[in-house]
Amino acid sequence: MKLKTPTTRYAYRARVSMLVAAGALILLSACGSRTFTRYDSQQNLPEAIRVPAGNRAVLEAQGKGNLLYECQAVKRAPYEYAWLLQNTSLQLEDSYGRTIVYYPGTRARWVHSDGSQVLARKFAEYPGDRQNLPLQRATAESSSTPGALENISYVQNLRTYGGMVTATVCTSAGLGMRVSVPYEADYVFWRAAS
Repeated sequence: MKLKTPTTRYAYRARVSMLVAAGALILLSACGSRTFTRYDSQQNLPEAIRVPAGNRAVLEAQGKGNLLYECQAVKRAPYEYAWLLQNTSLQLEDSYGRTIVYYPGTRARWVHSDGSQVLARKFAEYPGDRQNLPLQRATAESSSTPGALENISYVQNLRTYGGMVTATVCTSAGLGMRVSVPYEADYVFWRAAS
């Protein structure tokens, strides 16, 4: 039987320690990221919301929760009524488990937990059905704060599920009434390919 010298034993332990550490790192990285639908190809999407060639998808996030609507008058003489979104923000989670807060509206913005953010300048939509919100593509204006949302050129809102008030009609009798509606969508952030 051949005895191991102290130098050989230490080298063996060091190699085993490195292999264990590498294996743990691989397992942790696999657990920390979620599987999302890949949107690199724009072929199957309606032309109105496709991202132009020369951009690449760099981050995906999923929004899931409830949207709160309130019945309000939107026009006088003759009166018209509509369900208006009351949510001031929605929580999204990116493919790495980090938070992105989405502030909807005409000047929509997305703020990443790392401090970077992106603003919507212009929207293109493809209508959904009576139960699902439309698919969207926002032309983006990125902030100068470094991070995940730095230099984003487009943001797509895809695979929408729910988000529309369908059970109740907004009329003068229902002014001020609020309704909570389940909503789910994937958000894809694009950057100009370098």
